[in-house]
Amino acid sequence: MLGLFARLAAALALVILIAVIINLGIHKLERSPPVQPEYEAAQKAPEPAEVKAVAVAPAGPVQGIERLEEKRPQIETALRAFFKAATVEDKLAFARSPERVRPLVHSYYSQRPFQARTLTGLGTCQSVAEKGYRLGYIQALFAKETPLSVIVEEQADGQFRVDWESLVRYGEMEWETFLREKPTRPILLRVIASLPAGGGEGDGEWLEVRSPGQESVLKAHFDRQNPALKPLIDQLQLGGWKNVPLTLRVCYSESKSNADTAQIVGCEGKGWLILN
Repeated sequence: MLGLFARLAAALALVILIAVIINLGIHKLERSPPVQPEYEAAQKAPEPAEVKAVAVAPAGPVQGIERLEEKRPQIETALRAFFKAATVEDKLAFARSPERVRPLVHSYYSQRPFQARTLTGLGTCQSVAEKGYRLGYIQALFAKETPLSVIVEEQADGQFRVDWESLVRYGEMEWETFLREKPTRPILLRVIASLPAGGGEGDGEWLEVRSPGQESVLKAHFDRQNPALKPLIDQLQLGGWKNVPLTLRVCYSESKSNADTAQIVGCEGKGWLILN
């Protein structure tokens, strides 16, 4: 009898282990590359990379780029032209949502050097399982520079466009300027967010927020009961509440008594991508 109970217990433990592994696998598949790999790529890049904007209307029940490996030549052609562009307008010709991001791109490069790069090929290419979008996560290779990982989107006409915003981690204000000036109007920032050390998922309503490549950490408050911030909670849960790339709108309190308190008032897109 004891031997039977032991065998039953072992079988039950095996079933539970298999269920846990399957559940973790499902969650991993649900995690779209824009949620985490963008940050991993940023950690490897020695300087902000050039990227493209994402804002395309879903065109039917699509999910990812079909037959991605067959389309490597077309993707490489688009990336080569994007990185080799000599002017902002040339780069916009290969960017997603060019009309929407045009003023952002011009403003960005009016304050930074415009650098052309020569692509030597593609590394890993991965389809992004985001419902309603034909997205791919592509590694761009260069002769003497660190490889860059970019998001591309296949258009209805079969052309490919680069997401500029996620590549440069575009924000409406420089991180250090934001911390210094403490604006009371919501500012769009692409950041990395984590639950404060020692906290659990259900503890408090604070996040530690920082800009990629910057040491300064900001503790920002958010209202967990605010329906508008449900996308924020969903993405934090998917990312395990640690080092989660997010596109947030953040500001400081208008009250003089809480002038140093930062608050998250909006969450846009998924990860560093604008999807709508």
